This record gives sequence, C-alpha cells and structure tokens, in this order.
Amino acid sequence: FKLTVMAAQSNLEIYMGGFAKVLNEQWQVDLRLKAGGSKNGAVISAHKLVLVSNVFPLLSPVHSSFDLSNNFGVMHAARSEVFKKMLEPDNLKASVGKVETVTLSEMKQEELEAFVEFIYSNRSVLSANEKKHVQSLYLAADKYEIPHLRDLCRNELISSLNSSNALNVLELSLIPVDKALIGPAAKFIVRNLKTICNSVEFKLFVGRNPDLSVAIMKASLTRLWNGHHNMEKEAANKMEFFGGLMNAFKEKMQFDIWLKSGDQTDAIPAHKLILAARSKVFRDILEFDDCKGLSMSKETVTLSEMTHDELETFLEFMYNGLLPDTKLAKYVRSLYLAAHKYKIPYLQDLCRNQLITSMNSSNVFDDLELAQIYSDKILEDAVSKFMASHMEEIASSSKFMSFVESNPALTVQTIFKIFKNYIPFNPKIIFRLS
Repeated sequence: FKLTVMAAQSNLEIYMGGFAKVLNEQWQVDLRLKAGGSKNGAVISAHKLVLVSNVFPLLSPVHSSFDLSNNFGVMHAARSEVFKKMLEPDNLKASVGKVETVTLSEMKQEELEAFVEFIYSNRSVLSANEKKHVQSLYLAADKYEIPHLRDLCRNELISSLNSSNALNVLELSLIPVDKALIGPAAKFIVRNLKTICNSVEFKLFVGRNPDLSVAIMKASLTRLWNGHHNMEKEAANKMEFFGGLMNAFKEKMQFDIWLKSGDQTDAIPAHKLILAARSKVFRDILEFDDCKGLSMSKETVTLSEMTHDELETFLEFMYNGLLPDTKLAKYVRSLYLAAHKYKIPYLQDLCRNQLITSMNSSNVFDDLELAQIYSDKILEDAVSKFMASHMEEIASSSKFMSFVESNPALTVQTIFKIFKNYIPFNPKIIFRLS
C-alpha cells in the first residue's frame, strides 16, 4: 500500500512527510507487518527504527515471526527501563539481511494500513482514511501504548458523535475506561435521548448494559470533567510521541552511519533513514551502491562546512523538528546555509524568521549578503524594510562604510530599492549617504 501525499504541501509538511516518502518508495525496509486474517500473504513493509522510536519494542533476531496481539508487553520507546534493557547490545542486535514478520491479529488489513499511515506521517491530525477506521485505531492506540494517537482518535470520536454512533462510542470508552471519552458520549446521549431511545440500537444497548443505562441518567447531573487537565495531558503525549526519534539519536540506537564535521573532531553517529527522510540531498548521497541495503558496516560522511557543535545542532533539528531558542539563535547562520545546501525548506523558514526577528544595525549587512547569495526575496525585503526604518543610524555607522567599499554594486542596488519602495525622498539622508 502507499501513503497518500497531499498536492500542495508546505515546507513543514514536506519535512514531516519524509518518512511517508521513504515508506512509499520501500527504501531499505527491514520489517513486515501482517494483519489478522489477511489473505494471499498480504503484508506491509516498514522500518524498525520508525516503529521502535514510536511504538514497538525492538525485534529480536531469534524471533523472525511472532504475534503481538497476545499481550507481548509493548513499551513506549525510551520511556521504559525494560525497553532500554531490550536494546542492550549483548542481548539484542539488529539482524543483517533478514526481514522479520510481525502479526497484529486484532486488526484487519485496511485498519493496519491506516495504523502504519499514522505512524509514518508524523501528523497531529487524522487523515480521512484514519478517521474511517477511528474506532479500531483508538483500540490499537490503547493496546500499543500510543497516547498521542489515542488523544487524536478520542477527539475525532467526540467531534463526530451523532445519534447513530453515540452508543457504540460509549461502549468503546469502557474497553479501556476513558473518562475523557465517557463524559462527552454520555452527555450527547442524554441531550439526544428522545431521538436515541426510539432506535433499535438503544434497546439492544439497554439489554447489554442495564447498569450503564442507569448511569447515563445520573451522569446527566454529575458530569464535571476537568478539560484543562486533559489539554495539558494531550500536549505532553504529543511531545512524548514526537520525541521518540530524538531519544533514538541520544541513545545511539542501532545507528548505521557516522557524520564528521570540518574541524575533524569526533564523528557523530546517526541513522541513514532519518537523513534520507528529511533531505533529498542526503537521500541522493546515500543512494550509492556502497550505502544501499542492510549492512553492519557504517559509512562516514564529512560535512566540512560545519563545526562539531553546528553539526550536532543540525542533527538535533533533523531528529526533533525543532530547536531551543538559544541554539537556533547561536547557530542560525550556519543552519541557514545547511538548510539551503541540503534542501530543507522548513529549516530555512525557521532560520529566516530568526534572522528577521533578531535583525539590528550590526548584522543587517550580513543578512543582506545571505539574501543575495541564496536569492532569498523574503529575507531581502525584510532587510530593505529594516534599513528604511533605520537609515540615519545605519548610514553613519562604520559597518556601512565597510560594506560600501566591499559591495559597491549591491549597495547601490539596495539603496535604490529602499528609496523606490519604502521611504520618500529625503535630502538629509542623501547628504549623509554621500
């Protein structure tokens, strides 16, 4: 199966969609997932690293095929000491050239496809296909301990409540007991009881759940749910979900490549899959014959334009999708260059925004040079607007005179643009510039 890719994607969507792309192209897949009762041996190829970072325990080479549906003890990645012990080199090592098969027997083929789609898509909203199987995904999220998916499914179940499905949703909320879902479902039923009680489904529901039917009436008077607490928990679950890959980087889980900086300090371990998913340039670099396939040998790639600290910060972004403000501010120029060189538009957007918000009379000329080198019209316009607002201050600075001497043509071009687009004729400023 293939994940659906939206037509008009933002840079953020392209960045986050890298995993879906490598899955669609079956790039170095090393795992097969099988649904219960699947016919004709239908399987879904996947990557252990992606699943390990988010959901599943690492697969043992001695268990080439086993069933996860029998309470295997799935642990949340890098949040469990038990899971960490499973990754001990002496106890568990990656298999070479061997593709294991994992059966999730509680899911049908279409449900498993939707489950894999979510894991790879790195989204905070459900797709139309995932919404179609939201009840199955809700149960899977509970079983395989994915709070972020459970939150999204719960929200979808609540927002799509209607007279036809409310009773099913209420029963679903008891499979695991989920007060955050029980409340809205019960409230909806109470508010629409006149319609629901006339349905065949309600009569069957009362027969299956006599005590719950009584509780619905009580719930109409006593429902007080702490929504603020639920929102905080959802935010924490989201950070935990997206932080799985960063944990894989920090703990050096099954890395398969070394990256070395230009200052010839110690190389940094990383994962080809992450680099290929985030950057087409890295993808092309890793497409050489000696980098293809599953191998225990680890190639070394040198990024000579970066220092060790810059490379480490760059990799932190590649894994995490964000950086602390202090790091972004400190390394913004080198990251901006890297974003352009390795074709990561989303990182370029973040760096550009940082350059614009931190622009001052001391660094504006550096920003102008960057904008010219990489034909960045957005940054160039921001520079022009800043210079128009601070022209008298800038014109009297020594940095301006130095810039004029080294970039006369660019100076004339920029000043002409400023006077044409941003400020009216002012003889006083003309005198200063001359």
